[in-house]
Amino acid sequence: MAIFRLLIVDDHPIVLTGLKLLLASDDRFDICGEVTSAIAARAEAERLQPDAIVTDLVMGEGDGIELIEDLRAMLPATRIVVYSSREEHVWAPQAIRAGAHGYVAKSEPLDVVAIALGRVMAGAIHVSEPVQQLLIADIAHHRDRRSDIECLSARELQVLRLIGTGETLQSLARQLDLSVKTVGTYRERLKIKLGLDSVRMLERFAADHAAGRTPVS
Repeated sequence: MAIFRLLIVDDHPIVLTGLKLLLASDDRFDICGEVTSAIAARAEAERLQPDAIVTDLVMGEGDGIELIEDLRAMLPATRIVVYSSREEHVWAPQAIRAGAHGYVAKSEPLDVVAIALGRVMAGAIHVSEPVQQLLIADIAHHRDRRSDIECLSARELQVLRLIGTGETLQSLARQLDLSVKTVGTYRERLKIKLGLDSVRMLERFAADHAAGRTPVS
């Protein structure tokens, strides 16, 4: 049986202890790290290269949705399960759109986290039934969208705006507090989403967007 290396991210000591006790007793998982902040989560995720991450959305600083997007850019193969007290019907769809593979509300029994991890490691998405219906409706809405810009996440829009200023990749990485490799991944993702064939085309598109002109691809 495969053993999955797991990073836990939560700044509540009781929650962190509960997750560790639950998952350490599950022979499917090996807890390779634990951190209490989004900043540490980025650093440890890049260092440890875990198979899965369980993370809260609120840790005193930073944006949990941006954290998910950054983790996916750093580690495309890593599975992410959010375990959060934030309002599920509002935040679960946002987390899934950002790249999370599962969402468990902290109002649910703790062992649901292990169930969710098992499902996402098998390639499925884990959300509650009401959230599934919200996601289905969201997909139908996105099919009707005309603008490629509207399909970008907040983090992708931030990267696009910075590209439009003409900054180098190294400068963007410093401003976003990310590695150059991660920013490069965002750049490649923007090219794909916007249907652009080269970095030069993306830079022109971003410059037009930053200047308020209608971008021409």
